Amino acid sequence: LKSKIYRNNNKNGIRTTFILRFVIFIMPLDNSQYKGPFVLFGNGEPPTHTTPIKILKSAVTILCTDGGADKLKSLGLQPDLILGDMDSLSLAHESYNCEIIKLMDQSKTDLEKSLEWCYENGIGQLSLVGFSGGQDDHNMAALWTLVSFFEKMELTFYSNSSKIKCVKSDTRIDSFTGQTISIIPTKENIETSITGLKYSINKSILKPPSFGTRNSAKGNHFSIQSNGPVWVFLNYAE
Repeated sequence: LKSKIYRNNNKNGIRTTFILRFVIFIMPLDNSQYKGPFVLFGNGEPPTHTTPIKILKSAVTILCTDGGADKLKSLGLQPDLILGDMDSLSLAHESYNCEIIKLMDQSKTDLEKSLEWCYENGIGQLSLVGFSGGQDDHNMAALWTLVSFFEKMELTFYSNSSKIKCVKSDTRIDSFTGQTISIIPTKENIETSITGLKYSINKSILKPPSFGTRNSAKGNHFSIQSNGPVWVFLNYAE
C-alpha cells in the first residue's frame, strides 16, 4: 500500500491536503515454460558422486543460484534460470542465454532468496545440488535453510556423500538394506520414534553429541515419528 500527498493553498489562505492511496501489485514470473523435475544448483562443491549427478542430469529445469551458473556450465549443462544478486557471475549476463532474476536482499543467502522465489512462483518440489563442500558456515546455513522451508516445500539436499531431508510428524522414507542413516534433531527435547532401522527408537529424546547417528536400514524403507523437525542423513552406497 502506497500513499502520495498533495497540498494546495486556496485563495483564502486555507491549506487543503489530499492523500491518495493506491496498491502496487507485483506479478510473479509466468513460469509455465518451466517443468519439473526441478533442480536448484548452487555455487558450492560440484557433484562427483553418481547420485547427485544422476539427479542433475535427469532434471527438466535447472535453476541456479548466482555463481552456480558458472559451475553448471563447466559441467557441460545449461541453466534455465539464474536467481540471486549476481555478484558471483563471471560472464556478461547475455552469455548465459537464460532468464536472470535479481534478488537483492543482502540480509539473506542466495539459497534462501531463491527458495522464497520458487515458493512464491508455485515450485513446491526441488532437489538441491551444489550447496555442500567449501566453507563450513555455508554448509550449516544450507542445512538450517531446510528447516526454514520444509513445511512449505518438499526439499531434498544432495551432497557428495549423502541425501539429506528435514522431516516432522509421521514420515516414511525409502532406503536400502544396510544403508547408514543418521537422525539429528534441530532443537532440544524433540521426541522421536523410529522403526525399520537396526536400532529402533521409541519416544526418545535424542541428545548430543551422538543423537541418532550411524544407524542402518533393515530394508527398503523406514518410518520416523517426531514432534519437531529432524534432519535425516541417508548415506550413499560406496
